[in-house]
Amino acid sequence: MIIYGSKALQKALKLNKTDFVTPEQLAIEDNPFYYGWHGHIAKVDRRNTIVLMNDKTMYCLLFRNKLPRNKDKFAELVMEALPYTFEVGNINADEISTYMKSVDSIVFAEKADRQITGNITRMILDMGYRWDFAWRENETIQAYEAYEQNRLLRKIGKDYVIPFEEMLKALCGIYE
Repeated sequence: MIIYGSKALQKALKLNKTDFVTPEQLAIEDNPFYYGWHGHIAKVDRRNTIVLMNDKTMYCLLFRNKLPRNKDKFAELVMEALPYTFEVGNINADEISTYMKSVDSIVFAEKADRQITGNITRMILDMGYRWDFAWRENETIQAYEAYEQNRLLRKIGKDYVIPFEEMLKALCGIYE
């Protein structure tokens, strides 16, 4: 799994140029559904929040409260958050285990696509206009707020999608 971090996320996780994967390794990973995720950190509701969004489906993971300060702790947190967020999002256990088998390790890369970061920023702005948040103040993985966000309409290019439905299509192999 490749996490493309924004400059803000790179600074928060203290990532150096030596921590990034090489372009040769990036060429091997060609399926954005399994490998491509973009991350960004921003203030939402006056607190730092990390948003991790899948490149293909726009499915997001949210992190808040006691955020990790290095890449190894963040990688552990992401591996814990993926199945938990899928489970809270009512995704079948078989599909979760299939997805998790394909994710072997987490590596970091420099931001590759400005459009995805723009989509994340647009989602953060949309979140800022909501008054009813499902934040859990004692949890770092905000699966219930991610559940709400993944069922809202998102713009990807010129099309509009619902990330939860796109993730289900990708998990079931309905489209490539």
